[in-house]
Amino acid sequence: MSTANAVLATIFQGDDNQELISSLFRLRKALFIDERGWKLTCRSGAEIDQFDNPDATYCALKVAGRVVGGFRAIRCDRPYLGVTLFPELATTRSYPCRSDYWEISRFGVLREYKSLGIGLYAVMFEFADRLNAKALVAVTDLGHERLLGKIGVRTRRYGQPVMLRPDQSEKPLQVVAGDIPIAQQRPETIRFLQSCANQIEIRDETLVQRPVRISA
Repeated sequence: MSTANAVLATIFQGDDNQELISSLFRLRKALFIDERGWKLTCRSGAEIDQFDNPDATYCALKVAGRVVGGFRAIRCDRPYLGVTLFPELATTRSYPCRSDYWEISRFGVLREYKSLGIGLYAVMFEFADRLNAKALVAVTDLGHERLLGKIGVRTRRYGQPVMLRPDQSEKPLQVVAGDIPIAQQRPETIRFLQSCANQIEIRDETLVQRPVRISA
């Protein structure tokens, strides 16, 4: 991969990298409000909500220095988006309240960089592995669920999909709550995602705040 096209994923906490978190919030405005038309809070060209607080950890995906995607992660023994704003989606299985489950939200890449979507999923799995997370929780649209299925990722629903209208278009969005149980993934799926993650430089700025897990 050439330097001009190098892909970098940085895992960080907002208070520790103000420049990067500002770029990520602007990216979220461009991605979720401008591209997708979602009715979200926008302040000074940035998309921010009540879950952007000290409990949140972030991933920013950069290409040639430009933030083009990312996600937010919150440990599930803290208040998080799904359980707080979408309790009605958990009808057959309860939202977890566990320190080894993490919610992933505000996940995505700009349309012109959509080919990096699977790479961002791979970084998400690498993030889970570094934390020894048991599962990744999310409220997501059925498009993301189908894409995960296509690449071999097993998911569990907390209830049936519900039609919502979170955007300014006439077409409602089908969303579902659920999780990705890490231990239930097929070895070939994990190998594929690891190969994708190997194509991305991953910098974890949070390592100074927690012990490094050393494999035997």
